[in-house]
Amino acid sequence: MQKITFDSIQVGQELPSITRTVSQEIFWKNAVASFDYNPVHCDPEWVRTAQPFGIPETVAHGMMTMSFILTVVSNWAYPSMLKITKMTSKFIRPVLAGWTLKCSGVILEKHIIYPGKNYVSIDLKAENHMGELVAICQTEVLFPD
Repeated sequence: MQKITFDSIQVGQELPSITRTVSQEIFWKNAVASFDYNPVHCDPEWVRTAQPFGIPETVAHGMMTMSFILTVVSNWAYPSMLKITKMTSKFIRPVLAGWTLKCSGVILEKHIIYPGKNYVSIDLKAENHMGELVAICQTEVLFPD
């Protein structure tokens, strides 16, 4: 893979997308990794009765969705030793087991400060297999050269 430089980046450039299919088993594994055992993620029987989101199904951890989105940037930036310095995000709709998410990103802006402080802003999104937006995110990536 060729090293990414600030000069090689163009506004509107798309980053390579990723897809992830989620399941109840992945929700359980994420609960263990995050210590978040909220029944809305982990207890299908409880959710069928309580329906906290108005649906009788468990939903993914929001941070799991965000980790999928940020993978788009980290896969692109880290091989060139670029640094993710900021991330803001918003959840649009709950993610259900059985869904396949497509996460993608595009270079929104280039900020020319001076060498070692130049950075880009990247818009990211996650969509389910029906093309519905489930989360959005914006990150800043620093070019330390």
